[in-house]
Amino acid sequence: MKLIEREKLSHPYQVLVSSASFLVAADDPYGAPIPILRDDRTQDAYGGYSFDFESGNGIVRQESGKESDGQAKEGGWRYTSPEGVPVEIVFVADQGGYQPQGAVIPVAPPLPYQRSGN
Repeated sequence: MKLIEREKLSHPYQVLVSSASFLVAADDPYGAPIPILRDDRTQDAYGGYSFDFESGNGIVRQESGKESDGQAKEGGWRYTSPEGVPVEIVFVADQGGYQPQGAVIPVAPPLPYQRSGN
């Protein structure tokens, strides 16, 4: 990298901007584009839908839903964490709320007391 004398700069941030764009280009966290291997989608006239998606880096996502006295959905996703741990989450979302399940979801410890009904 060639240093430029301050008097020759047209703008005081010129070197900073040039250096920043070089660092971003050198450390591009996105790399090459990731191919989409599967992207299937359906939708009907009654509020039902489904989609199934898979990318070249191992991310998988699927979901389906329908009108059932409100929207009812189920689905999940799978990927590998930055630490190399496989992650898989499945869920149901309906009148009972959003209910995810998966080994990586923390579980609250049991309460240290029993609740009594009044």
